[in-house]
Amino acid sequence: MSTSIIIGDTTIHQDAHGLFSLNDLHRASGGESRHQPAFFMRRKETEEILAVLNSANPQSILVVTAEGRNGGTFACKSLVYDYAMWISAEFRERVIRIFDAVATGHTLPQPVSAAPRLPAGPLQDKVTAHFAVLECMRAIPGVNAGIAGAVVLDAIHVDTGLTMEPYRKLLPAADGPTPTLNATRVGEALGMSARKANKALEAAGLQRKNQRGEWELTEAGAKYGEMVPYSNNGHAGYQPLWKPAVLEVLRGGTP
Repeated sequence: MSTSIIIGDTTIHQDAHGLFSLNDLHRASGGESRHQPAFFMRRKETEEILAVLNSANPQSILVVTAEGRNGGTFACKSLVYDYAMWISAEFRERVIRIFDAVATGHTLPQPVSAAPRLPAGPLQDKVTAHFAVLECMRAIPGVNAGIAGAVVLDAIHVDTGLTMEPYRKLLPAADGPTPTLNATRVGEALGMSARKANKALEAAGLQRKNQRGEWELTEAGAKYGEMVPYSNNGHAGYQPLWKPAVLEVLRGGTP
């Protein structure tokens, strides 16, 4: 299959063995971090599929992993379809239609890309890396999407020099009272030290310590607080800040 395969605005490259780039397919699917080819290749089900394909044709080359800028994971068409199905049934059908159209010499109209992409290269790599971090941050209970987005836009600007101000207008506005109480202020309101306030918040099931020994919100705590970035004496990270409503919970209310 030598004709170029294009899904959306992404060209699916082939290597010297005629295998297809799963990394290109990942980008064509939307590039979600959880759909990285490496995760797909580690699945037990994928190993079983490869075993079946290999037993049917022991001489065939099914997967190749290449290093370098133009490297990545390249796979046979059968595995391409399985990878697309792992992402979603809708994406699989789209991939099959396009691959079949190319094989039969037909062309399919390509949808207009939802957003322009940066040219491939170091700049795109930096921006993509920051958005991958954003996805991880959004998975943390209590992290405000608007704050996380603002932090990432700042990081992209510092790292690349790109102007991010126009995009700030798209960030979601705050929903409800803004959390302003750290453990010290919670303790002051309740007549206790910050250390005891943290213990009380933990006992109420609103926060817990992570593997780094830092406080983070539980799912219950996300109702009363947010994880907010901070910087202190060269150390940066996230800390819980609480809404005033948490005081009533600690005074004996129900979370």
